[in-house]
Amino acid sequence: MRKVFPFLALLIFVAVAGCDSDSINSSNNTDEAQEKSTTERHGPFIPKAGSDKVATGSATLLKLSNGMLRVDFSDAFSLTPGPSLFVFLSNAEFPSSDAVNLGAFLNPTGAQMYNVPAGLSLDSFTHVVVYCIPYDVTFAFAELK
Repeated sequence: MRKVFPFLALLIFVAVAGCDSDSINSSNNTDEAQEKSTTERHGPFIPKAGSDKVATGSATLLKLSNGMLRVDFSDAFSLTPGPSLFVFLSNAEFPSSDAVNLGAFLNPTGAQMYNVPAGLSLDSFTHVVVYCIPYDVTFAFAELK
């Protein structure tokens, strides 16, 4: 019995110390900060005209509470899969000469987020484009209005 008591006391101490109010509030503050954003522009995805691609859902350009920008794809997003797809901010239905690559396309279905590099303004680009680099083909785009 004497050997079990120190172990139980240590276990109770660790459980109580791990549940202090500071640790609980810090996780809630992170969630609240992520939720504080404003929708700046929004548009539905459209597949490339004349192609067999299918696209649904929408893209939203958000301004986060920390001043950063992010592009969110809606929960209803769906796109015909393809090879080597990337997401771009552009001023056309394809990556224009001043387009910004936001990174590799994450998933052909569902919600996803792409961070916009610091220093870009809200009015810099008019389109979000999902683009296949090796074949030089736009799969879908959303005009942000």
